[in-house]
Order: sequence, then C-alpha cells, then structure tokens
Amino acid sequence: MTVEAVANRQRPRRIRRSGLVVTVAAVLFAAACTGTDSDTEAVDATDASSTVPSVVATTGIWADVVSNVGCDDSVSVTTLIPQGGDPHTYEPSLRDRETMDAADLVVANGLGLEERLEDTLEAVAAEGVHVFEVAEHIDTIEFEFSGGHDDHGHGEEDGHDDHDEEDGHDDDHDEEDGHDDHDEEDGHDDDHDEEDGHDDDHEGHDHDEEDGHDDHGHEGHDHSGGDPHVWFDLQRVAGVLGELADELIHAGADADTVNGCLDAYREALAEADAEVAEILDAVPADRRIMITNHDAFGYFADRYDFEVVGTVIPSLSTAAETNPALLEELAEIIEHEGVPAVFSETTHSDVDIQALATAAGDIAVVQLLTGSLAPAGDDGDTLIGMLRFNAQAIADALG
Repeated sequence: MTVEAVANRQRPRRIRRSGLVVTVAAVLFAAACTGTDSDTEAVDATDASSTVPSVVATTGIWADVVSNVGCDDSVSVTTLIPQGGDPHTYEPSLRDRETMDAADLVVANGLGLEERLEDTLEAVAAEGVHVFEVAEHIDTIEFEFSGGHDDHGHGEEDGHDDHDEEDGHDDDHDEEDGHDDHDEEDGHDDDHDEEDGHDDDHEGHDHDEEDGHDDHGHEGHDHSGGDPHVWFDLQRVAGVLGELADELIHAGADADTVNGCLDAYREALAEADAEVAEILDAVPADRRIMITNHDAFGYFADRYDFEVVGTVIPSLSTAAETNPALLEELAEIIEHEGVPAVFSETTHSDVDIQALATAAGDIAVVQLLTGSLAPAGDDGDTLIGMLRFNAQAIADALG
C-alpha cells in the first residue's frame, strides 16, 4: 500500500448524503429545544467524567497512594500487577501493554523493582505516555548485603551508629532527603495558583519533548544500587507526594481537588507513621533485630531503628535464590542472637524460610506484607494498613 493510500485510509470518512445530514441535524435541534434540565446535567456529567485522567499504577501499593492523592474520583486508577503478585517477577501481558498505552499517566516504583516490566515501561514511554517512577524522586538507601552476620553486623560495622543517637534519625531524614524542605522548595501550593502550575515543577522532565523520560533513568537500567522498597518509610512517601500531585494535575486532574486530597493524605501518613512507631515501642532495643525472606525491610529498619541481620534470599529481589551454606549461617545467627522469629512474605514461597526455622529450633515464622497489599477488606489492604499490619505482627513476634 502506498503512503498516499495510507493517508487516504486514515482520513475521516465523510457523509455525502445530504438528506441524512439534514435529518440528523433536525433531530439534534429538536432534542436541544425540548431537553430537560436533567438531560443537560447528564450531558455535563458525561463530559466531566470524560476529562478524568486514566492512571495506571504498576502495584496496588502505588495505586492506593495515587487514589488518595487523586481522591474524590479526580482520577481513574488501574492496578497492573494483581493482588498477591510479586512485582519482582511479574511478567507483563499484551493486554498490560495495551492498558498502559491507553493511559494518561503510568506510575511505577522504579529502581528495578518491576524487573520484568522495565522493557515494556520503556516502550510505553517511547510511544509518548508519561511514566513517573516514584523511587527516582526519593532519597534512597544504597543496598548493603544482609545475607549473613559477618556482612551486616551490629553497631559500627553495619552503619547504624547514627540511628542509635536520640535525635540522629529524624535529623538525617529532614536534612539529607530534604523532605521538610520539599513543600517550600517545590512551591507546590503557589505553583498550582498559576494558570497551569507546572512550568517550574516539570523543568527536569519536559512533557513537551518527544518522550520526556531522559531524566527518569530508564536507559540502561542503571539504578546505582538503590533499594527500591521505598514505601516502607511513610515519611519518604509523604515527601514525594507533591511531585506525584503535579503529575496527576498535568495529566488532567482538577488542581483544587488534588491539592485538597494531597494535604489530607500527608496528614494521614504522618499520623500513621506515629502510630506505627508507637506499636513498635513494645519491642525492646536489644530485640529489634530481624531475619527476613529477602532484603525488603531496609527502609523500615532505618525509619524505626531495627536491624536486619540476615535474609534468606541475599538480594533486593525475590528472583534470586538462597543456598544451604547461607541457611546454615543464618541458623547460627538465630542461635547466637536469640532471635525468636523470622519473617516470610505473602508474595513468595516460604519453603526455604520454614526450613531455616526448623533447623534453628522450630522458631516462629511470621508472614508480612511486602510487594502487595492484602485482599480488599482485610487488614493491610492500603499502604497505611500494610505498615500498621506489619508493625503489629513484628511487635507481637519480637516484643
């Protein structure tokens, strides 16, 4: 087929039947003249709903965050990875690609969390759909192998001295990751008072360029060893909400609604963070040590003064595997430290960690929520609920 033929084929088909045009016009005119107020309201409602942007979030965790920042139906949110799915190992389908291609915005975690989705995310971005990778905009923790005691010990060796000081933790977060300054520096409230509110906030990733993703770290998957499990620190999540709100508004969400939702959700996260800390107060300082299934709790440990002394899978990803020598070493750590429980996760098999618990003397295996929220209606079916659920389970096991 020639280029001209393709062009002709793409042109909209015109109606040449003048009689039909007149009839249709007459019917539309009559309907307009006789329409009721309710008909007008229905049309207005349809027009309003059609302007609500479609947002696809890779995980239920970020779908929940998006729904809270874009509350009151100001956005339409679709979750890509189903409940219970592991973001590290999820394989996208052709339908997933179609869903993302049709979105106004895709919200991903980034930093390699969605390992097998990365190529698809890049392809979607190349087609012009904006992909916002949340973790790329958060001050992250560099990965430190915590498979065994020698590599991730106590005190000075594991780099936790700063967190043992009375006020060192809060200062580290406030100064190093700039979360307290975020509200002032990004001018979020003031920016939205302007006509579009996005000129300043999007200088680093211009939406008018061909794909707008040069600064989002897609090329080469170079994530510099940053831990992707950022949602386990609610303060870090709160710190990125302003940028997420900007993305939603740029995608077409109502600015006033989003700004109101943003303020309310920030407050809710702050309250939840304090509640989680209070729950964990039941765990004495000398028992705040954890052995987990894989290295997902670095941010949790950093925020709430715990230490991950070992992981069954010595990796940030569940796609990796353990080995008998490591399990033997972990069993020795459990005996040496007097660890009363180890922690599995809902998105991954617990066969290896159950074997570890048996070898260590039938200690408790406690299941936590990591890469997926709980089913709707269960404890942990929101991000706040997830942190609360995990905190209670950890406090009960170690307290």
